[in-house]
Amino acid sequence: MALYPPTSELFDNWINNKPESKLELINGQLIVGNSLIGSRLLLRQILQGWRAEAAVALAPVETWLQALAAGYDLTLPPTGSHLEILNQLEEQVTDVEFVAEDLQAGRAEKTWVHHRLQQQLTMDSFRLANQAGCESLGRDFVMRLGDNGFTPDLIIYKSQGLNQLFSYFLSGPADLVIEILMPGHEAADRSTKFDYYQAAGVQEYWLIDPEKQQVEFYRLVEGQYQLHQPDSESHYRPISVPGLAFRPDALWQEDGDYNPLEPRTLKVEQPMDNFQRSPAEEGPQWGSLLFIPNIQPSPVTIAFEQYISWCPRAKFEFIEGKLLINSTPGTRNVLAMLLMTFGLESAVKLLPPQTWIEGLRQRLEWEQHDGERKAEWWQLARQAAERLRAHFSLGRLGVIGDLTMPQPLNYWSDITLVYWEKFDDSWKAFDVLRDIDPDCRIDLLQFQPEWLTADQLWQIERHLVEL
Repeated sequence: MALYPPTSELFDNWINNKPESKLELINGQLIVGNSLIGSRLLLRQILQGWRAEAAVALAPVETWLQALAAGYDLTLPPTGSHLEILNQLEEQVTDVEFVAEDLQAGRAEKTWVHHRLQQQLTMDSFRLANQAGCESLGRDFVMRLGDNGFTPDLIIYKSQGLNQLFSYFLSGPADLVIEILMPGHEAADRSTKFDYYQAAGVQEYWLIDPEKQQVEFYRLVEGQYQLHQPDSESHYRPISVPGLAFRPDALWQEDGDYNPLEPRTLKVEQPMDNFQRSPAEEGPQWGSLLFIPNIQPSPVTIAFEQYISWCPRAKFEFIEGKLLINSTPGTRNVLAMLLMTFGLESAVKLLPPQTWIEGLRQRLEWEQHDGERKAEWWQLARQAAERLRAHFSLGRLGVIGDLTMPQPLNYWSDITLVYWEKFDDSWKAFDVLRDIDPDCRIDLLQFQPEWLTADQLWQIERHLVEL
């Protein structure tokens, strides 16, 4: 039996049964597409494409052995080297019958309607926000309520003392939140988020149902949401944003003569003059914390600061047999947070036990030959530096990352070259480096402290090796 599905099957499973591209923090867990089922499905899709080795690199070998034994009810030998323990576990898993979990995240064929409506509302609100005296924030912007991080389909706020805008999130309740329902994902919007938004003081909450072609308008009255209806003109006017009118019927109209540059669903009846946007505070943002995930056999709570620092933009793509979430570091970070969410004893059940044994064997082999691997990588780093100097006349160059650290290289390691000089068409440098070694990732980083992550700054300060 094949341990991993072929690439064609992985693609079909992803395109037909993928969770909604939404990464949120609810009750200390990374929630994907509005449900834990979506989180678990995404974790399996990452593991199947990137293989067990990708996860194995993120926690100690001893922790994985403990989790593998507990997850598959195996007997963990009391003594022996890691390799000897793996050999004994391998003998036991021959009798294990692996049954893949039935994970259904929703109905993928309906997602295009959701995206069309979300795009329409986003474009209309962005065009009119200044006139209405408010701010409009898109899908990937986070609304922090307590220790939770939500990414509604649309956020509108006026900054009237209940919230504070930061670079990567809005701390506190927005004035108006819109969620567009998707088949299989409705429970969170109608229950979990409904309760959180109500308790936190989100003044208006709209639920748009594309299948029924209807909108539910909830307004906070004495701490409780009450359902309201459009007026006799089929317009709804939110009290949280005076002067703004919404025409729900426009969501369902297919007008071939419609001008895409004009707002379709929203209009401003009482424009506000001289509106000034609120300045954003700095606060936690992508990369502001060192990436040190606490991955254990049992679930571990994810703090909001970790979520906002590690979670990438929810851009899901399928490239060369792997699910990519915004970038390679972004995929690694999401994988780590999903392992924290479920714990390793639960996560190992998503793949056959033999895949984990092979992944652990691969890690042990790499660590055994780490000196040889690092010597080869140093040669590649020097070759890359020579090419950069020859093509772009760069002066100062250095190396950071696992190559300069005392611990062994791992699955996620790469060669990161740092340069200090600015040069035109820097994107061409990646073409120059692309064919050095297809099995080794070479990254190029300009030293601009304001754009670097905490990990990159820490490595440059303590472990940079000049070339």
